[in-house]
Amino acid sequence: MVDNKIYEKMKCDINDRWSHIPHNLLPIDEIDITVLCMLRNDARISNKEIAEALGISEATVRRRIKNLIEKNIILGFSVLINVPAIENSIKSYIELKVDQSKIDEVAKRLSLNPWIIAIYRINGEYDLLLEALFISMKEMQDFMDNDLKLEGIEKISTNVVTKGYKINKWYGL
Repeated sequence: MVDNKIYEKMKCDINDRWSHIPHNLLPIDEIDITVLCMLRNDARISNKEIAEALGISEATVRRRIKNLIEKNIILGFSVLINVPAIENSIKSYIELKVDQSKIDEVAKRLSLNPWIIAIYRINGEYDLLLEALFISMKEMQDFMDNDLKLEGIEKISTNVVTKGYKINKWYGL
């Protein structure tokens, strides 16, 4: 019988997401998914703790984690930072219409900007979607006035997040 505290570490959003997909279509099995959840919930959890919770050997856990890394399923281990505890961030989604011949160049230049946390190529009226965190409205306006004056950007639409209903756990916003 697994105690409730350990059981909660074994569950996560990826477990829920992949529970609807037949596991034979995934390159990992239920044990791998549980290991991923446990690491996602606490990257500092020991292989021994994972092994005990799953009723498998520590060597098996080590081997599975090594395989997940080799398959590029685990890209690294990190710390989840509660950004709002440090700063009062303003989260924005900025859509850009870009000259088709300049999309890669614009995306590359913008990816160097510290305010931008993600850049996506999208379909529809706009070509790029920027996800950004600013410290203040002034910082956001300075970014709009200066950093988005790149050759190839034809149109800009900005949306400021005012409330989150299902938030990105990695940014706490």
